Amino acid sequence: MLVITGIFEDGRFIPDRPVNIPQKKKVIVTIEEEKPEVSYLKIDERRKMYAQFCGIWTEKDLSEFKEATKDLEVVEPGEWA
Repeated sequence: MLVITGIFEDGRFIPDRPVNIPQKKKVIVTIEEEKPEVSYLKIDERRKMYAQFCGIWTEKDLSEFKEATKDLEVVEPGEWA
């Protein structure tokens, strides 16, 4: 089966790319129904929406966290005895 995509304009089908179809060849035309418009958000807009629910740390947030918790990375042998 060959799938040919294109548009229908002024009573004619205009394929996306040239295609050779033999004369008197049986074809089936399927017309897609209108799909709702999809809003493709820019990455900054998606991050802002995501941050409302889950939070996203900036580089500044990460460096502040590392500074505040750096003493937790040191293992004190006396504390484990």
